Amino acid sequence: MRMAAYCRVSTEKEEQLSSLENQREFFEQYADKEGDTLVKIYADEGISGKSMNKREAFTQLLEDSQTGAFDYVAVKDISRFARNTSDFLYGIRTLRSNGVDVRFLSNNQTVIGESEFVLTVFAALAQEESSNLSKRVIFGKRQNAKKGRVPNVVYGYNKIDTYTLEINEQESYIVQLMFKWYIEGEGTRRIAIKLNEMAIPTKKQAKWIPKTIRRILQNPIYIGKIINNKSVTKDFLSGTREAIPPEEWYIHERPELRIISDDDFELVQQKIKERQEQYKNDNPGNRFSNRHLFSNLIKCGECGKSFTAKVYQWKNRYVRYRCCVHNNNGNAHCTNSVTVDEQELLNEVKSYLLTAIEDKKAFAQAFQDGARQSINEAQAIVKTVEIRQTLEKVLPFASMSYIAQHYFGRTRQ
Repeated sequence: MRMAAYCRVSTEKEEQLSSLENQREFFEQYADKEGDTLVKIYADEGISGKSMNKREAFTQLLEDSQTGAFDYVAVKDISRFARNTSDFLYGIRTLRSNGVDVRFLSNNQTVIGESEFVLTVFAALAQEESSNLSKRVIFGKRQNAKKGRVPNVVYGYNKIDTYTLEINEQESYIVQLMFKWYIEGEGTRRIAIKLNEMAIPTKKQAKWIPKTIRRILQNPIYIGKIINNKSVTKDFLSGTREAIPPEEWYIHERPELRIISDDDFELVQQKIKERQEQYKNDNPGNRFSNRHLFSNLIKCGECGKSFTAKVYQWKNRYVRYRCCVHNNNGNAHCTNSVTVDEQELLNEVKSYLLTAIEDKKAFAQAFQDGARQSINEAQAIVKTVEIRQTLEKVLPFASMSYIAQHYFGRTRQ
């Protein structure tokens, strides 16, 4: 008979991967003993058996069972197949509906159960074992949290042991740069871009993203405070976590770990809060994003939310804007399916400004000075009615000062 095998280890630690090799050897020996042909071994490495999420090999096994590629699947024990009873039954029923038998083998290489009832009992026991293991892990983490456990990986520091960190001089300098840039007005996205352009990697040697920058800016470890016990696993099967009230947090003062001053840290938290409020209110011109030319300047006529940009790369790079609500949720939430091409919009705005402004140098200088009061001076140069009124026909809620700066003064920072 044609045999397929499935094996899994829950972590990528060396001893677990060694166990994976042992499982593979086990199946080869079993196939030889039975006189069967081992068609393929499906192996998930570093994946939990509590759910089917990210279990690519397991999913592929179920898909391949539809093609008749093998007659039965051998699994060393039920806990390797699944630690979630519902996923276990789904996998069993899928394979059997495709005419594929499943064999769960004990250490002496015998079938330990064939009826669904017996297998379900074993699956329930495996799930309970996983639940108890999760409880023991949570208890251990909580005890370590009380003692001041430090993060496994945190940018700016080197981990010495469970409770000790030391400052990494090179990384701490980059942390200081992040706080400095943010205070000076740079957003998290722009900071990530700058670091990537400087070829400075993250702790895990990856590219920087805004989310990573934001986590660093909000982490009190940089002012010498380690805060543990902020959340706990609510459901070990889904992995969902539940926030713990601040009064139950474990706060450990570690002045030797300070990289940022209290004043700078508080100023950054204040700026983050202000920018979050700007996003929440969704007022035109107040959003801090500057990733694309018309970011936050185009509003949907149907739902009032911002148009978001999407970059396309085919022969040449081009950008188009669509309503974020329609784009993310479809017609049920917003029926506006209009797509705005950035270059076409750019040409319309530029064409009007070139004809509406008599003294372009004076107009550009008025904005380049950087003072708000110079807007009135620039508007006085316009030969017809106020530019903003006309621009509304082309670009609703446009930021007049921005358009003028981009085309006739300094480029937007």
